[in-house]
Amino acid sequence: MPRSEEFVSLPLMTVSEAAKYLGVGRRVVYQLIEWGEIRTVKMRGTAMIEKRSLDEYRQSGRLS
Repeated sequence: MPRSEEFVSLPLMTVSEAAKYLGVGRRVVYQLIEWGEIRTVKMRGTAMIEKRSLDEYRQSGRLS
């Protein structure tokens, strides 16, 4: 069965940038990644986070 293509939504942010954007600590961002709440892409061994994923998480109301 063919694998469906996945596209990356730009722009991408580092964990530190994402933490500042959400107004939380880096540890919270890592937890969100682990729980599958936000989408990441590995680039050269670094987790890069889709800004769109952060916006969707914010809009969900789960960030308190």
